[in-house]
Amino acid sequence: MSDQSSPDIKEPSVLPISEQIADKLKAFINEHCQSESYQYAAFSFVVDAIDPLAYLEMHWKKDSYQYYWEKPSDEFAIAAGDELLDISTSGTNRFADAQTKVSALKKTTIEFSAVSHPYSGMTFLGGFSFFDKPANGFWSSFSPASLSVPKWLIIKDSKFNLATITVNLHSFETPDLLYHYIIKQLIKLSDTIHSDVQPGSGIHNNSKINASLPDISNTGYDHWISSVEQAKKQIIQNTFDKIVLARHISIPYNSAIAPTQIINTLRQQYSNCYNFLVHHPNENTFLGSTPERLGSFRNRLFLTEALAGSMKRGRTATEDSMLEKNLSSSRKNRNEHNFVIKAIEERIAPYAESINRSHQPEIKKLSNVQHLYTPIRIRLKPDTDILEVIEQLHPTPAVGGYPWQKAKPFITELEDFDRGWYAGPVGWLNSKGTGEFAVAIRSGLLNENEAHFFAGCGIVADSDPAAEWEETNLKLKPMLSALQYD
Repeated sequence: MSDQSSPDIKEPSVLPISEQIADKLKAFINEHCQSESYQYAAFSFVVDAIDPLAYLEMHWKKDSYQYYWEKPSDEFAIAAGDELLDISTSGTNRFADAQTKVSALKKTTIEFSAVSHPYSGMTFLGGFSFFDKPANGFWSSFSPASLSVPKWLIIKDSKFNLATITVNLHSFETPDLLYHYIIKQLIKLSDTIHSDVQPGSGIHNNSKINASLPDISNTGYDHWISSVEQAKKQIIQNTFDKIVLARHISIPYNSAIAPTQIINTLRQQYSNCYNFLVHHPNENTFLGSTPERLGSFRNRLFLTEALAGSMKRGRTATEDSMLEKNLSSSRKNRNEHNFVIKAIEERIAPYAESINRSHQPEIKKLSNVQHLYTPIRIRLKPDTDILEVIEQLHPTPAVGGYPWQKAKPFITELEDFDRGWYAGPVGWLNSKGTGEFAVAIRSGLLNENEAHFFAGCGIVADSDPAAEWEETNLKLKPMLSALQYD
């Protein structure tokens, strides 16, 4: 679905859409798309079912922008590629600057949709780094704020699939050229959907790393123990109440293992998580499977959650139930969780008409770990800018600290790596004000020959450094196993 050449204006013998929709599309283009008021246009159509990850995999381009987002339990997925526009900002005003650019683009974009749907129209994909300054080293291709508008996008929800093609109107000399370009892209999509490869199967090379799973049990152990002890001293001195410290490991990566293959493994194992992938043209891919939603939003309803306090899963039902009770009754974990709730409510209050949540946390169980979990439902005030709300919530104490401004300088002081996009907001939003961002934990960055993985823990007054170390090992294993080690 890429714009590689001027389309042949000869009418296809079989249209990929109904004649009625084709007539409406023609009329829309003739009426609106030569107006000086618009520079961009987004065209959305219902298409036959295909697994968006399979489509992305079949059209994977190392030298092109690629994006994937899925939460299998919600029956929702996005695949997209071929960047049309990039919104990149940095500095203390990066969220506001990004919001301003998004709002300006919406004013110069006209949209056509064959069906009325909240996911139609121009969509912005990407995320934000943990800190607001450009990162060094292996993060150099990831801006502190980056939202991309793709040339093609497929969204799957529980009802049907929607494809959106977004164009620069100035690239087409006549309405006929634009119309036939859209038809050509829909034919390509239809041909893929009805090819011999069955939807959902994808194309796998079955590559594996010919080595045992790396031993991460002692990598950086001494530095970790020292950092946690220093953090606890600051807590005792009332510098802050909580801080989240993370560690980073680098291991060999076999680039024959496609990022889509890793995501396919993750989505099968973690259906309740947000599985995401952001690929830049220089072969750097940020991907992961995070259990933590930062916020989902639609029509002024904003859903977020507190997710903090962790315990391993049991090998038997009895052991798992016992560990769940230990987690619920743990003073250390409850304190850590309550800091997150308090911070979210303090930050969201200026934008909220109402805030609702339960008073006792639930337990969210993943395949290898369980967390204290409190969903929070917010009704936003009218005319609230979504990215401003995302900025206010980032970082939650689950990945930063409490109070944040006091804990903030100690993260860079006590950690020995640049977080980049790790633990930052990653997700999407569209022209209709619908979208979702998650906290990019349980994640990794793939370079040409190396994979960099990250995991963190909340440190409070009674944290045990050795126990927190074991927790990071537990959190690193899903990403390591997804690399297909023998």
